[in-house]
Amino acid sequence: MNENASFEGYSDGDFADTLPATPSYRSVKRIFSTLGFGLAIYTAVSLVVALIIQAAALIINKDVANSVVFLNVLSPVALYVFALPCLLGVLALFGVKGEALPKRRIGLLTLLLIFVVSFGFMYIGSFTGQGVMWCFSQAVGYDYSNALESMIDYKYMWVTVIFMCIVAPIGEEFVFRKLIIDRTHKYGGFVSIFFSGLIFGLMHGNFYQFFYAFALGLILGYLYYTTGNMWYCVGIHAGVNFVGSVVTSYLDLGATNMTEALEIVDLADTDAMLAFYGEYWYIMLALLVFFAFVIISMLSAIILPIVFRKRIVLERGELIIPRKKAFSLAFLNVGVTVMLAVYVFEFILNLVPNPAG
Repeated sequence: MNENASFEGYSDGDFADTLPATPSYRSVKRIFSTLGFGLAIYTAVSLVVALIIQAAALIINKDVANSVVFLNVLSPVALYVFALPCLLGVLALFGVKGEALPKRRIGLLTLLLIFVVSFGFMYIGSFTGQGVMWCFSQAVGYDYSNALESMIDYKYMWVTVIFMCIVAPIGEEFVFRKLIIDRTHKYGGFVSIFFSGLIFGLMHGNFYQFFYAFALGLILGYLYYTTGNMWYCVGIHAGVNFVGSVVTSYLDLGATNMTEALEIVDLADTDAMLAFYGEYWYIMLALLVFFAFVIISMLSAIILPIVFRKRIVLERGELIIPRKKAFSLAFLNVGVTVMLAVYVFEFILNLVPNPAG
């Protein structure tokens, strides 16, 4: 079959000029392969730079190297000061240019619904990741911990807000939505959004974060694809990170303090129990509201996509790729293979038990 032939009922004829063009399969593979190489370099450079900086910090001052501030600053510096210029350089060198999507405004209620669904998928994915890591823990006899927990300290919550809720959403949306989707949307919404979402999930490098990052990547990819506005994605991403890190951290602290206080209260003493409720009622209310929100958001994540399924439309793109060829063109190429090898190495690295742990 000719690479440039039409497909799925389309044929050359009087109306050929009105049909989307079918690109050379070789050129499509080259685009995805270049993206793969660029992202592989992006990830590898960030890992190497982070290891070098951390090793140097450990030699200079161990306390600083293990501090929450340092751990929060380390990743953005490695990713956006050193790795991102390499990615941009690869794309520029091979002439892989992006085409901005047309901008479309959406209402506040729609954004709110997207946030609720995103948060619901985050929790579904988080529970899935925790289940997978529990299985690994049982299999190898090692108690794995989520690296994110070491990056949050109540004394330095402003650091979490800056880097997890501002810097990370802006940087990640620029790389995994704008850079990738701007360069792939012409081949169709499905392949562009799936590629972007999967890479976003894999980039996190561990099973604790992979499942919810993949789901969130698909939602944000669709949001960017349909609106062309990266800042909508940044806002949703920042909101999810804020609730998932800052809000839940303070709720966890409040629950811990309440539990410790309850342990020394005589449950048979009515006055003591009334005093306990009077002191901790706001924590119990906050936990109840948050628990209800989690349940509602998880149900929304399952129900709303079904209810609004007819509104979820993925265009075929300016350049047609047969669906049966989309996967092989996007993933079965040298660059993406190298990229996936880098991510697999990162996953394995995070699964190797720490002798000191």
